[in-house]
Amino acid sequence: MVLSFGMSSLSYWIPLGSYCILDEMASHGLDEYPARLEKVISSMARAGLDALYVTSPPNLFYLTGYDAIWYPWRLPLGCVVVREPAEVIFFDWTRHEDYARLHGRYDELVLFEYGAAAPAVAAAFDDRGLGGATVGLERYSLNPAAPIAEGIADALEAGGATVTAGDWIVDDIRLYKSPAELERIRQAGQIADAAMRALQERLRPGMSELQIAALVNMLLIDGGSEFAAMPPVICSGPTAWVDTHSFPSHRELGADDIVSIDFCGVVDHYHANLCRTFALGEPNPEAAELLEAAAGSLPELQRLARLGEGPEFATAAAERWVYDRIAAEKVWWVGGYSLGIALPPGWVGHTYLANDGFTKVTWQPGYVSNYETVLVDPESKFEACAIDTIVMTEDGLEVLSELPRTILEVPAR
Repeated sequence: MVLSFGMSSLSYWIPLGSYCILDEMASHGLDEYPARLEKVISSMARAGLDALYVTSPPNLFYLTGYDAIWYPWRLPLGCVVVREPAEVIFFDWTRHEDYARLHGRYDELVLFEYGAAAPAVAAAFDDRGLGGATVGLERYSLNPAAPIAEGIADALEAGGATVTAGDWIVDDIRLYKSPAELERIRQAGQIADAAMRALQERLRPGMSELQIAALVNMLLIDGGSEFAAMPPVICSGPTAWVDTHSFPSHRELGADDIVSIDFCGVVDHYHANLCRTFALGEPNPEAAELLEAAAGSLPELQRLARLGEGPEFATAAAERWVYDRIAAEKVWWVGGYSLGIALPPGWVGHTYLANDGFTKVTWQPGYVSNYETVLVDPESKFEACAIDTIVMTEDGLEVLSELPRTILEVPAR
C-alpha cells in the first residue's frame, strides 16, 4: 500500500486498487456493487454530472458497504463517484482510517481533519483533474451539518467546479430491490413475525414499556436479526393515542391494557416493519372493532395495485376503505413509505404510497414499502395499530406477515 500526502498537511490519500477492500456484504453473498455503480454512473450521465458527492449514510452503505453508529456532523464523510474514469473516492476522518479500510469498498481513500476538510476535498478534486467538474452534491442527508456541506460547495466552486443538486440519484436507483435484497427483506419479515408471536406468549401485566422493548430486541436478535435503525415503539396507557413516535418509558402495563408494538426485523440493514396491537385481559371492544374495520383495507390495496401505476391510486382506495368505516377523528394515518437500507435514526425512505415524497414512484417489481393503519380514540385513550411490509412482484402485491391485522389476545396467567 502506498501512502502519499496530499496538498494539505492535514489530509492524505491512499490508492487501494479497484474494489480490493474487505466487503462485508459480499461475505453475506450480496456482491452487487459493480452493477450499482454502473447504474449510478448512467444516471449521472443523464444528469450531466462528472462527479457525485454522496453523503447520505444509507446511500454510502449501498455503494461502498460502509456503515457506522455515528457520522461526525462536522466532517463531510462520504464518497465521490467519478464518471470518467469510473471510480469511487472515499472521504473520511483521519481517526477512521483503519475502520474505513476494513468496512469500505472504494478505489481510493482520502482522509482529513476537523477544520481542514473543505480545502482538502477541493485539493483532492484538483489533483485528479476534477477542478472544473460538474459536481452533484447530496444535501438531503443527516450528515454533515448544512454549513459543512455549503463549505464544501464553496471550496469546489472557488476551484472552478460547478456544484449542483445531487439528491435522490442513488435513492431512486435503490428503490427497486434486487432478488438478493428481497431475500434479505423476506428473511427479516420472518424474523419479525416470529418475534411478534413470541411476544404474545411473553407479555404480562407489570412489565414496563422499556422491558418490552428490551425483550423485543432479544427476541429479534435470537431469531437472527441485527439492531433496527430505531428503537421499538411501545404505545400503552392513557397517552398511547398521542405517543405514536415516543420512546419506550418506565410505564408498567396494567391488567386490561391495550398496547401497540412496532418494530423491525433486520438483515444486512434491510428492514421489514411490523406492528400489531395486543390486549392484556379482555379485549377492548372498540379497539377490536376499529382493527377489524380497517383490516380489509390491505386486501383492497393489493387488489388495486397495478404494475406501472403510481401507488397513490390504490392507496387512495385503501384510505377510503378505512374512512368509510371509521370516523375521521379516530384515524391518525393510513399510508406508508418506502423501506430498504436503513441506518439510525430511522428507516423512512424518500417516497410514499401517497406519492407525495421528494420524487415520484410507480409500482415496479422490487418496490418495498410499509402499510400502516393507525387508529386512535382520544376519549377512551388508546391506540390500535397495524403495520405490514409489502413487496411489489410481477404477480402483484405481496404481504410479508402472516399475522392477522386484528387485536392479538395475551393468554391469561
